[in-house]
Amino acid sequence: MVGQEINFINKINLKTNKIDEVSEFISYERQAAIHDLINENSFLVKEKEINGPYNLNIEINNNVLIMNITNEELSFSKDFRIPINSLRRIVKIYDASCKLYFNSIKEGSIDKIEEIEKNRRKIHNEGADKFIEITENKFEIDHNTARRMFTLLYTLYI
Repeated sequence: MVGQEINFINKINLKTNKIDEVSEFISYERQAAIHDLINENSFLVKEKEINGPYNLNIEINNNVLIMNITNEELSFSKDFRIPINSLRRIVKIYDASCKLYFNSIKEGSIDKIEEIEKNRRKIHNEGADKFIEITENKFEIDHNTARRMFTLLYTLYI
């Protein structure tokens, strides 16, 4: 990708409307996704030569992903509104697979864990592919960035 060294996410803030605390697992997943995204990502806003690095403010409101994106120079600021109804089913299936995985670990069902984890990764990849599909006219992102963004969406949705 041209200009990849400057087209990346530099900072992420999540806005949540939930008053209740999230579970320890969701909190961990959220923190890990943000950490991994900040350390390694490829992200380009597909607008007339708007280069990063980018700062993202992310929230979900009425099944719409709202991403306020600014660049470091603050010469660009825009809210992107992306309907994410098409991700709802994948998020629910992913959540069920995560619960199954962690319950299997707690119960010591070692023989099932490998198969469950393989299935969970497959669902995670489907979520990432769908995220790329629904954002492809706005952003250019690689698969690993999409996986981490899907994880963030999952933690905001649940």
